[in-house]
Amino acid sequence: MKKILTIAIATALLLSCNNNDSTNTNAEKNSSSNSSDLYFDYTVDGKEMHVDADDILSTYTESVDTSLLIFAGKEDGTKISLAIPYLISKPSTTPSGSPTVSKINHGSIELSNYPEKGYKSSNYDGVYPEKTPVTPDAIVISSTEKKGEEATILTGTFNTKTYGYNKETDPKSTDHVIKGKFRIKHKSSDSRLFNPTKIP
Repeated sequence: MKKILTIAIATALLLSCNNNDSTNTNAEKNSSSNSSDLYFDYTVDGKEMHVDADDILSTYTESVDTSLLIFAGKEDGTKISLAIPYLISKPSTTPSGSPTVSKINHGSIELSNYPEKGYKSSNYDGVYPEKTPVTPDAIVISSTEKKGEEATILTGTFNTKTYGYNKETDPKSTDHVIKGKFRIKHKSSDSRLFNPTKIP
């Protein structure tokens, strides 16, 4: 009888360990899957660009001047910024610019440090709007997924043309065709030091 009881206890412990291992393995798989399905990829005049998750920052304010700002790229490399003046809680379509919406009156997309450091271009000129025709669907947020209280997964695309700031006087300040897609995690609080009022 003692022998049977000992075998039963040992079997139960073994099954428990196996279940725990299975649970841990599943949790690791889910965690890996959740991080690996994030991306930020785009092309500039057909040249492919990829931004790692660690090089993406986003800020969001919900007020009269609601805006979601996404900054993608390394500090000293090519960077792209997206400005979306709509609520983060639902899909949206942002034009390339607007003279009446402050967050995009200088363009909803800006490309920095391209073709080399110090050069910028954006997809709208608020001073001379006739020079930069408006693209109605420059940025499209196709889905938003709330993840707890601290994060939202944003999926979308962008497709626009940016115009060099000084192309009349500098041959390197050129126009560019930009196309991209992203799935990023926006965190309501980011511990990294960042000044959201300064667009890189």
